[in-house]
Amino acid sequence: MKRILSEIKKYSLIVIVVTAVLGVLLIAMPDKMLAYTALFIGGAFTACGIFALLSCLSAEKKSKLTLVLGFISAVSGIIICLAYRQIMSVIVFFIGIFLLVGGIIDLVNSLYIAASRRQSWILTVVLSAASIILGIVSIVNPFDTQNKIVQFIGAGLVLFSVMDLMVFIQIKRAAREVREQIQNLQNEYDAKEVAYEEVDDN
Repeated sequence: MKRILSEIKKYSLIVIVVTAVLGVLLIAMPDKMLAYTALFIGGAFTACGIFALLSCLSAEKKSKLTLVLGFISAVSGIIICLAYRQIMSVIVFFIGIFLLVGGIIDLVNSLYIAASRRQSWILTVVLSAASIILGIVSIVNPFDTQNKIVQFIGAGLVLFSVMDLMVFIQIKRAAREVREQIQNLQNEYDAKEVAYEEVDDN
């Protein structure tokens, strides 16, 4: 059990370090990291597709479904590798539409709240305006916005790794305190046993 817990601790530290490093790289080099990620995903799709095609062609009983899926996977992988920025731009564009529409709806609701003379409408207006602005920027200039989104994801990964490290330290500290308490109780029990044996001998 102790060995298993030790392995879990090592795994947790590895995850924290990898997450932090990945987050820093996303913040520092969003464009390159986006390219590397797209190439990795596209390469994986292409490799899986080629493997499926070769397996299907070399098999005695050929499966049309495997052949079609392998072809689609290989073509999709090549498209991802060659046109990842355009694909990301389309994704960011649709995210911008979502943010714009959601911001407008929230703004209308916040104005309704303001008319009701409630206190929380100011924060709602600010968040709605921020959502509308981000949505417009994403629609008008998706190429630049995608780098910001990648950096935002990187910042989230760094924050996650920091919080995970804090939890890890707290758990380790709590485990050490519990272990010390158990050791103290064991020492007290042993001392009482020795005292009992000495009294019993007399």
